[in-house]
Amino acid sequence: MEEMNAALAASMSPVVRVWVNWMVAIFLVSILFTWKHTSARVILAAFILTIPVALLTWELSGNVHLLGISHLIVWLPLAVYLVKTEIAGNITRLKSAYGIYIILLLFTIVTSLVFDIRDIILVSTGMK
Repeated sequence: MEEMNAALAASMSPVVRVWVNWMVAIFLVSILFTWKHTSARVILAAFILTIPVALLTWELSGNVHLLGISHLIVWLPLAVYLVKTEIAGNITRLKSAYGIYIILLLFTIVTSLVFDIRDIILVSTGMK
């Protein structure tokens, strides 16, 4: 894990570091809603599950640019689940603090997945 952390630190620009900190923070905000919302518990579980999946990805690939595979495996199904359970047919709920949180989280997940897919393509074509 130390080797992975060192590789991550070496490959991250200050902007990417801020983005990673944002992702951690937005996922951890789910703790505030876990007592009332089942999906908040699912969000927290998905965040925790991302860690061993990322470690396995690192062990298998040794490439920090492929760590986004863990996001695709865990966060893509999470995003679909959140859209189906929290957004579809539930527009009025989006006006609450929890609804705003869900929108911010989904924006974060989708943005991350776009960059993760980009990295995976660049690695597979030999450009990273």
